[in-house]
Amino acid sequence: MKRIERLIKSILLLYLFSSITGSAQELTTSCKVLMPQIAGSYQGQCKKGLAEGLGKAQGVDIYEGNFKKGYPDGQGKYTYENGNVFDGEWQKGQRNGFGILTYAQPSPDTTLKGYWMKDEYIGTEKSPFKVNQKGINVMNLNVSRVGTDKDQIVVEYFKNGKPLSIYSFTVTEIMGGYSTISKTDFSKTLLNVRFPFRAEMTGGQYTFDLTISQRGSWKVMVNVTDK
Repeated sequence: MKRIERLIKSILLLYLFSSITGSAQELTTSCKVLMPQIAGSYQGQCKKGLAEGLGKAQGVDIYEGNFKKGYPDGQGKYTYENGNVFDGEWQKGQRNGFGILTYAQPSPDTTLKGYWMKDEYIGTEKSPFKVNQKGINVMNLNVSRVGTDKDQIVVEYFKNGKPLSIYSFTVTEIMGGYSTISKTDFSKTLLNVRFPFRAEMTGGQYTFDLTISQRGSWKVMVNVTDK
């Protein structure tokens, strides 16, 4: 009799466990991942029908880590279809912050370590540029990335808010390089820059030392004074 009672209890527990598991699976499968590359299946936490919290999503690629509103967001590990692996910080489905990219194919550089911004590698520094030093007559530098189609740096000088004509301009490379300089009265453009790039630039009596890590087309506006 006791054996029959134990058997009945075991069957009831098994049924209860199956019901709970089934409910959890229904909750997980109804939870959406909004990145097509990993939207095949999902296991993890959910909020308002979207992946939120810790989870694992798999499609042609695989992601394990934190989600927010259906996208990888926070710390996570992403394995690409080609075998490459990125382990690091994410924001709205893009690599954003510190991370390590490990390549599947053997190469001289097996890993790429540093910072990403909007899914693009910007170098080993958190900021894509850094003003290392400026002369006493340089008030400030306004540095901005204006495009992605060319690897160049345009330097312009301003005094009292007006463009300043600079005839003597030299560049002393510290890291990276460039092919040539295109000069006009009011701008100097370093062409085919190899990033990360660092140099001391001197226009007339105005000198500054600048590092730019991220590839692209950059503009440097140098505000100067004679005081």
